[in-house]
Amino acid sequence: MSILAVTRREWTGRRNVLLLALGVGIIQLMGLYFESDPRTTHEKASFMGVFSGTMLAWVIALLFGATMVSRDLEERRFGFLLNQPLHPAQIFLGKVLAGLGLASVAGLLASLPAVLLSGLWRQVALRDVASILGVGLAGSLSLLLLFHAVSIQVRSRSLWLLLDLAAWVVFFGVVRGLSLRLIGAEAFPEMFRLWLVLLVGVTLGLGLAGYLQVAQGRADLQRGHRWVSVTLASTLGVMLLVGAVDVAWVLKHRPPAAKAKPRGSRIR
Repeated sequence: MSILAVTRREWTGRRNVLLLALGVGIIQLMGLYFESDPRTTHEKASFMGVFSGTMLAWVIALLFGATMVSRDLEERRFGFLLNQPLHPAQIFLGKVLAGLGLASVAGLLASLPAVLLSGLWRQVALRDVASILGVGLAGSLSLLLLFHAVSIQVRSRSLWLLLDLAAWVVFFGVVRGLSLRLIGAEAFPEMFRLWLVLLVGVTLGLGLAGYLQVAQGRADLQRGHRWVSVTLASTLGVMLLVGAVDVAWVLKHRPPAAKAKPRGSRIR
């Protein structure tokens, strides 16, 4: 048994999701076929294809993450995987790959009919296609790992949930404060860069928390919750420190914003 075996096992019980995605794509195609204004059909098809495919992929990743381990733990089926000759990393990676693969294929199936109708694949550069796919895949990974952690925290019904809530409240409060400081300095590109760095760091922390939940918590939901909480709180604290240092550096080295000219002044 290997990572691919775990992935295949996860796919076995969720194949109907692909039929649902294909159905969504066909319903879109039928709606576009009865469009009253044929001149706008191609534009609407492009938008609907990209939007529906991305949204469906993210929803599936969210739902998969919320059930990929916690449901097995509640139903006492996770011990089967733990008793196999598998490393905990193989179990966790196999489940994550299954969720990403299922979300990606479902998103493509939902968007494919509309994209083919609009001819978008002939008009968009390969780099733009890669960007769209990259955003969809990155969003799917972040949502899958986030809702895996949230499902473990909620299903354990432990007082550690108070630490989780406090950590998230402090994190978003500090991020809001740092963002307001950058907005005040009109450092909008630096603010978006800060958000991206925080998103990447928190996603890595969620991945580490998920692995430790499997490796150290094993079949004990309460112990797994403790590992998730401590790892995630530590990650959020480290990322806030990184963000504070970055903002301080930007505000120190950024040239002051140009002062606004008086209203009555004229350029001659």
